[in-house]
Amino acid sequence: MLLAALAPSATACGYLSIGEKTESYEFFHDNDPEPWCAEGESGYVLSEDSILEGPHFSVGIQCRYIGETLPHEVAERVPSIADLTRVEEGSEFLANNLTSHPDSDIFDFIGWPVRSWVQIGDREFDLDAPPLRGDWIVVTAPTDVPAVLWVEDDGRAQGLDLRTGERVDPVFAYYNGLADWSDILGGFKYESYFADEPDDGLSCQYDQVNASRSPWLEGVGWAPEGSVFLSVYTLWCNQIGEYSWNLDPASITLASGEATESETWIEVSYDGGVEIEAVFVIPDIDSEVTIAFEPITEAIGPEGREMEFQDEFPATEWVASF
Repeated sequence: MLLAALAPSATACGYLSIGEKTESYEFFHDNDPEPWCAEGESGYVLSEDSILEGPHFSVGIQCRYIGETLPHEVAERVPSIADLTRVEEGSEFLANNLTSHPDSDIFDFIGWPVRSWVQIGDREFDLDAPPLRGDWIVVTAPTDVPAVLWVEDDGRAQGLDLRTGERVDPVFAYYNGLADWSDILGGFKYESYFADEPDDGLSCQYDQVNASRSPWLEGVGWAPEGSVFLSVYTLWCNQIGEYSWNLDPASITLASGEATESETWIEVSYDGGVEIEAVFVIPDIDSEVTIAFEPITEAIGPEGREMEFQDEFPATEWVASF
């Protein structure tokens, strides 16, 4: 009587052990506008620690189901895979419903150099586009074979384990808990009269120097492994009346750790001055950096005459904490 009572239930759940079985190394992918589960429901696995991020993408696993058959939660929502039979012995279904970081705007990422694929063992399955919120991936994989969703952004790949949600080869600087921007640093004020024209001189002041850190910069690319870019932003008064007052890139250095000149020096002109971004490479674990500013300048007066100042300009230091 017990076997007879269980038989209808087994049939209803689709757990029949007869007929053909779904082969290993199968790959299914599409998008569903509604998530497969919500927080607190069966299969919900999303956490802050399992969201993969890069300069132009964000993807995490919201719902995951693993087993020899697809559960009702999946089969009822996705007709295209609802009839898949029990997987081959020694393999399992890995069904993942994807999402992105709540603060990300996924539409801003479209068109950037992002490639994505799923790898099961040594077999690869390309996705037509980077994963978007609502995408789902179902694969069949032997239980001892890794299955990873890879996303390559501007030449650097990161992965999500489709069994555990763990990050594979993540970019450390995105997940180390340190802020991207420091607090606003102190400013500066420099002024001096000309040596041969004591009644005339130049002055420049600015009160909001900024610093940020990132493993990737537009137009520069990725920092070396284990490093991040430190960008220092300031303004400088390079045009004052008839005078040009040019700032040398050696003016901004790092006074902590290995003091170095900037790797990249970017100037953008605006009315009466220039916006400067000095870019350094620092270890990705550095959470505090001392920045030194000692104006090394060239002042050019009317008719191209080089001007000498009466006094040297003292150094200013700022500590950027992340």
